[in-house]
Amino acid sequence: MTKSADVIVIGAGIIGAACAWRLAQAGLRVTILERNAPGSQASQAALGVLTFHADPEKPACFQDLFLQNAKIYPDLIEELAEATGERVSFHQDGQLHIALHEKELPEIENNFKVNSDLGVNVEQVTPQECLLIESGIAPHNCGGLFFPEDAWVDNTALTLGIIQAAEQAGAVFERANVDAIESQNGLATGVRWGTERRSAGWIILAAGCWSGQIQNTPPLPVVPVRGQALSVAGRAARRVIMSLNGYLVPKGEAQTMVGATVEHVGFDNSNTLEGLREVSTSGIEISPRIGSFEYLGAWAGLRPATPDQLPMIGPFAEMPKLVAATGHFRNGILLAPITAQMIRSVVTGEPSSVDPSPFLPDRIPSKVRGKHNPSN
Repeated sequence: MTKSADVIVIGAGIIGAACAWRLAQAGLRVTILERNAPGSQASQAALGVLTFHADPEKPACFQDLFLQNAKIYPDLIEELAEATGERVSFHQDGQLHIALHEKELPEIENNFKVNSDLGVNVEQVTPQECLLIESGIAPHNCGGLFFPEDAWVDNTALTLGIIQAAEQAGAVFERANVDAIESQNGLATGVRWGTERRSAGWIILAAGCWSGQIQNTPPLPVVPVRGQALSVAGRAARRVIMSLNGYLVPKGEAQTMVGATVEHVGFDNSNTLEGLREVSTSGIEISPRIGSFEYLGAWAGLRPATPDQLPMIGPFAEMPKLVAATGHFRNGILLAPITAQMIRSVVTGEPSSVDPSPFLPDRIPSKVRGKHNPSN
């Protein structure tokens, strides 16, 4: 095979596109192979919530990624505007977490303590203060937390902007449904689909929940998790509102998005009546008035999840030069910038601001990974 690129990226969602952009900026020849239209899968189905605070249920290494993004995202938006001439809609209006039942208050207290100890800007608010922040929420709320620095981004525009910036930096996008990784003497050397073959010095596996379906990779336990969401006409809130069972996301001045289910149903990305009932019920619980809003439509996406709910970022010990950038579950939009920085550090040897070891794909024993990867 003639070497076709320095780097081949498999997958042109926001993760793959961001990696391609940063690698092309480093002067590398980058080819991105995507079986669908770039940015058309989970990246488009997301709701664009940017959580710049710690999740108490996640380990410290993951919390650090969340907190680093608070510094990265505003600069990213400016960089994209300069590169493409278009400004992506980005609103740093904060995020309100509300408790709808008293039994949820201990979780609110723990969330407040964890984030306060980390120096995150967070305010504990009473039920009355919640209503002052967002008058349209349930009047029977039990209080909550307000994170003033959290944000929302138009994830579709963001993904398309990153794709455009990557192309302008020299990355080449091609339509291809990659079947397998090519290797020689234990090193990844290229990819193949049908009768086509391409070679490269590095292969970045960023195919979302399909990453584990590509043949000849080391075992990779990335599975699809369906998320259904819907939208209604009308603005129920000025910022993102979270509850234990769902969330509301304002989009523009006249639309509200409501999300989202977490369903292990394989590669089925259809909407179901049961799923939409779950989403609408949780949305109405947060803001009763949206029950009278006009229904606009629904969609579903397949999010890539791993057994420990941490993304897989970094090279495989079993096959050097093959690098994972997948398994981000519900945090692909949020973590795309920091993931791209980490992948660039792997390929170029530049120092990384993040310790990659907790996210390496080999952290899960091979025999366990194999159980989740029937294609290998």
